[in-house]
Amino acid sequence: MIVDTLDNAARYFMLHPSLEQAFDFLEEVNAEDFPEGKQELVGEHLFANGMKRSTKDYDDCIWEAHEQYLDIHFLAEGEERIFYAPEDNMKEVKAYDAEKDITVFEGEGYEVLVPKGAFVIFFPGEIHKALVKKEEAMEVKKMVVKLQLA
Repeated sequence: MIVDTLDNAARYFMLHPSLEQAFDFLEEVNAEDFPEGKQELVGEHLFANGMKRSTKDYDDCIWEAHEQYLDIHFLAEGEERIFYAPEDNMKEVKAYDAEKDITVFEGEGYEVLVPKGAFVIFFPGEIHKALVKKEEAMEVKKMVVKLQLA
């Protein structure tokens, strides 16, 4: 897992050739003309999902991990808490769904507060829980970039 701001995105380009394109796309995302829905960058290899959602109570959000895709969670507006967990802390409660690229877990993890303009990268297999409210629920404008690694 990596947590940083777009100002430092170039530090991570060497991790994968498509990360520069992903971060170039995120540099153009803003709250005023926020693009909702699927944004194809390179077909199914690299795409983004733009969403306007309300943050929720901790118990109303799910623990998840992916096998095929790296996730970049970026907040264009609002703030959320994101949690991550080592696999040893978790119990699988819903087996891997290859069509949706998701395994669902339960357990306990650690919190990261993600302010506007920050991003979090989750690599395949890294368990996370997103869209958790800070104190009060709020609408966020969030882009999740998906980069296929498998």
